[in-house]
Amino acid sequence: MKRTIVIREAAPGTPPAGSRMLRSTLTLLCALAADGLQWLVPFLWPVWDGAMVIAVLLLWGWRWEILVAVIPEVIPGLELAPTWTIFAGYIMLGRGKYGR
Repeated sequence: MKRTIVIREAAPGTPPAGSRMLRSTLTLLCALAADGLQWLVPFLWPVWDGAMVIAVLLLWGWRWEILVAVIPEVIPGLELAPTWTIFAGYIMLGRGKYGR
């Protein structure tokens, strides 16, 4: 006798339970690295910012809030402020808005 097992998948667009926490942690680690490297090797700040933008886009997809972090990075003098770390904190405290 043949048996069929039906496995239901989660609704499309719902990540696993620990996915949000993992993405938040990875974003924070990348942000700390990018902001720290901007202080240690300031003449390569476009490289660190570009890598951070790519990392955030890969982890979270397009968010308009990314522009809030990028705009101060292109203003001379403000690029040394820890904007990526502040952005990562904003995402971590985002009250479930970034659950997808």
